[in-house]
Amino acid sequence: MTFTVYTDGGCSGNKRGAGCPGGYGFCILDPSNTIILEGGGNRINVTNNQMELMAVIQGLIALKKELDSSHGGAATHDCIVRPDSQYVSENYTAYLPTWKNNGWRKSNGKKVLNSSLWKRLDVLTPEFKSFSFKWVKGHASNKFNNLVDAIVQKQIEKAKAN
Repeated sequence: MTFTVYTDGGCSGNKRGAGCPGGYGFCILDPSNTIILEGGGNRINVTNNQMELMAVIQGLIALKKELDSSHGGAATHDCIVRPDSQYVSENYTAYLPTWKNNGWRKSNGKKVLNSSLWKRLDVLTPEFKSFSFKWVKGHASNKFNNLVDAIVQKQIEKAKAN
């Protein structure tokens, strides 16, 4: 069976090292497109890209836990992640294997930004029978993307209040 995870992340300010509050959100759909889980969280001193990655990571952790406890294990199911972040989907698909082989360095020798998050993602994806990204346009008419965006906005407000 194929499960789908919609993800989104964002922050207010989006400037590395500036103490910006950020949030992430995800919702998980079963094969009939029924929401079985949703969640989110927040952090301080983050960037938008970090929160986009965190949304995927936390969504996959939640899906793996659900599948391992009640659906015969994550390894028996396919997973599609639907982020509105091309940073996440394109870099994972086009560059992650090369970064990994180069010791988490880009082809120009510079360190990969957010490498600790990319490493966490790289460990999670093989847990599923198959894994892929399918980008979805953000702030459009997709109800699941709109849902995770609303979760992100609530989490950013919570981060600001802390």
